Amino acid sequence: MTKRQFGISTHLYHAQRLCRDHLLEIAAHGFECVEIDAAPGHFDARSAMAVADLQQWLAEARLTLDAINAPAPDGPEPWHAGALDPVERVLYVARRIPLRVLILPVGAPKGASKAVERIAPLAEPLGVTVAIDSRSPSMAAIGSLVTFVERCEATVGIALDFAAAAKGGGLVDAIETTSEHLATVRVPAGGAIDWAAVMTTVQKVGYEGPLIIDAAAAGTAKDTLVRARQTREKMERWL
Repeated sequence: MTKRQFGISTHLYHAQRLCRDHLLEIAAHGFECVEIDAAPGHFDARSAMAVADLQQWLAEARLTLDAINAPAPDGPEPWHAGALDPVERVLYVARRIPLRVLILPVGAPKGASKAVERIAPLAEPLGVTVAIDSRSPSMAAIGSLVTFVERCEATVGIALDFAAAAKGGGLVDAIETTSEHLATVRVPAGGAIDWAAVMTTVQKVGYEGPLIIDAAAAGTAKDTLVRARQTREKMERWL
């Protein structure tokens, strides 16, 4: 059985431009992979130099690129502004660096369907799974998210955010409801989560992908990574 991987979202450093030291710091705290936040000012997927730098930094840190979180559809560059939109640009990273999942924040269902129809055929030849971000306001209800994914003509998955799903007290139910479509999961560093029940459910539904800790910075990044490592240790005890 393949050893479970744990990763960190670079959203931890979203207020800064992504750099080599960020990835080395993540690796130094024992993590194996990353989710890159393609937010303006943090990581520019349009830049061939930025992509080349990322490839080199990942190799130096011995990290794998698990996922990229695409820009939100209501960002500074609307998706339909031109022939080459921001999400398509993110996919170009996969031509140089192996990428497992593209996390797609979406707007209203009609626009979301058009986005999936446009992006999924571009992602498939690159071996990239498109996953709808469960934090998208229009997909806040887990049932609505599952229904949307199942109605898509293209094959898409779900990026389930545990912190958001736990707010209503239904995290275990959310994992079970989305189980057939889980492409990636985000885990908070801390919070009142019943790790025993959650990790048991993760194993029961057969999710074998990395567990990505999306830790909001509180104090220094190093302090936050220490908390993230402690969260990892809690999860590992139940796996």
